[in-house]
Amino acid sequence: MVEPPQLRAARQHLSQAEASYQSADGLFHLEEGLALLEELLASDEPAQRVIARNLAETYSTKIFRAVTRLVETDRGLPEPQLEHLFKVVLAFDEHGFQLPAEASLAKVRVVEHLVDRYYEGHTPEEKRKVLEELEKLSGRPRAGT
Repeated sequence: MVEPPQLRAARQHLSQAEASYQSADGLFHLEEGLALLEELLASDEPAQRVIARNLAETYSTKIFRAVTRLVETDRGLPEPQLEHLFKVVLAFDEHGFQLPAEASLAKVRVVEHLVDRYYEGHTPEEKRKVLEELEKLSGRPRAGT
């Protein structure tokens, strides 16, 4: 099978996204790559659909793991960077791909850190209530609990 141009372009975009997911350029490449894969899912060629799903699974796993690792090891990430990471993890939701187990954890960890930033200066009780709501929504216990 000759690889269609869309598939080659998706690979290139996703490779660049993986390498630079922390930047606006990386997010652009992620969104472009995922959009191309989504188009391939509508292909009449079963092999192309399988490859598209496999690529989405591979890159989503890599990126979700990288995001989780980053937020768990760098407690001082600034709010704008956390907001960017949240956009990165949400990018996958817009395309209907099956997400890996790492997806939920990555999203929760990013939001927990955002709550830490957004609730600076609020009472511990206010912050605790928000984190408890997050825990209920995610079905996962908070980090450190």
